[in-house]
Amino acid sequence: MSVKTRLIISVLLGILVLPSITVSADKSSRVCENMSLGGGYFRAYGNPKPVSNQAFTINGGKKRYLNELSDPRALLVNFWTTWCRPCREEMPSMDRLQGRVSYDDLMIIPLVRDGKGLSEAIRFYKTFNIKNLPVAADRFGKISRDHHIGALPQTLLVDKKGLVKGIIVGGVDWESKKVLDLLNSCLNIDVNEEA
Repeated sequence: MSVKTRLIISVLLGILVLPSITVSADKSSRVCENMSLGGGYFRAYGNPKPVSNQAFTINGGKKRYLNELSDPRALLVNFWTTWCRPCREEMPSMDRLQGRVSYDDLMIIPLVRDGKGLSEAIRFYKTFNIKNLPVAADRFGKISRDHHIGALPQTLLVDKKGLVKGIIVGGVDWESKKVLDLLNSCLNIDVNEEA
């Protein structure tokens, strides 16, 4: 038997006795699925696109660019107003969620769309004891236009690569099991359910 034939037989025998190998899916390529979330609905994007590169104002008027905030963290970009009832109802649970998750893993950015801008949002934060979220505004609506935001509230789910995986339309309880499961499956954000 030639050396080449013995080598081929050895390789084939080695393949036959190899233990089975399980390949797990890469966590960054998680699949998001459409689902009802109580008062809201999550619509997954089949082809995630980059988050807007427009600027917004934060904490007293400092300008930040949305596309510079991800990597290595995921983002929830919420569009709201102080007079919108579902917005007002979801904001306290959103604040508590941010209090439970490190800013290194997830940053929640509620972009107020009131004509009065940051002053009205600051008053709202004081009234409802919101302390874990930044005061931020999409003053000229550029980010809203980039993402075709209509009725409020709406929230973009942005992964750690800066891609928008989908959008939640309507107000939700940000501490509900369904929402926490969604954050885990789409953004790889694991929040323990007990506060």
